[in-house]
Amino acid sequence: MYDLVTIGHTARDEFEGDPEWRIGGTATYAAAAAACLGDRVALLTRVGPNERERLAARCRELGIELHALDSAVTTTFSFRYVDGRRRLRLKARAKGIGADAIPPALRQTRAVVLASIAHEIEPSVFSVFAGVPRVLAAQGYLRSWDADGTVRRREWDGAHEVLAHVSVAVVSEEDIEGDLDLARGWARTAPVIVTIAERGAIVLGGGREVEVGGFPASEVIDPTGAGDAFCAGIALGLANGDDLEAATRFANAVASFAVEGLGTAALASREQVQARMRSHSPSVSSRSTSDGMPPGRTMP
Repeated sequence: MYDLVTIGHTARDEFEGDPEWRIGGTATYAAAAAACLGDRVALLTRVGPNERERLAARCRELGIELHALDSAVTTTFSFRYVDGRRRLRLKARAKGIGADAIPPALRQTRAVVLASIAHEIEPSVFSVFAGVPRVLAAQGYLRSWDADGTVRRREWDGAHEVLAHVSVAVVSEEDIEGDLDLARGWARTAPVIVTIAERGAIVLGGGREVEVGGFPASEVIDPTGAGDAFCAGIALGLANGDDLEAATRFANAVASFAVEGLGTAALASREQVQARMRSHSPSVSSRSTSDGMPPGRTMP
């Protein structure tokens, strides 16, 4: 039995001005975060031949059980930051992942993170894990790309059909361009968590909105992957019996370490996370969505 299975494309991340590429992707980062916490983790992904050995080596180092499906290419993004905002271009995309690709052993897990980065999670996957917490990293559903690969936000037309099959969906404030009304609409079908960078996260569901404060990082080196670590924290918190607000607090603490180094270098052990939670008491505020709260819009 696994504590967590993560499913989604591995990404080859290329950064402007940096000759080296990095292994990325929500499924990969979430698996790394959970492994650092000491949990038993499996990663089901697609990766091309040029990136496979580096991914395999990193998984061995972290103690992640890798199930790499064949692919001619690895989903590849180029990154650049303009005025503090991330700009992406999709340079290559692997094919999707369906239920037939999930081996029997991986179906035995306490929780799953379904990590879409490029529309790769096929609908058949959701029913495989119906009995455990299913955390949907929904970023990929909010992306489209032009002919030249420029990534843009798109409307999530099939949101309610997808959300009906998950325990909770996670998006960032950046993903929804600060428009909380989008998340409020989705939350009529399933709980939605909007991460708001170092400020923490907003939990929407059941007619309530709860802002769970974040934890201060010792320093911010690289924000890439913090939301992915957050997804791992939510899944594991729910698997351990926490309610959604308590799981969010744990996830905020897990994510606060992710920004303190490049890649997976700063991901924390469970002992480190628990120590940070003991030493800080982030605020929690709540109100009913019937109170007429105006749409939130803040800078990421």
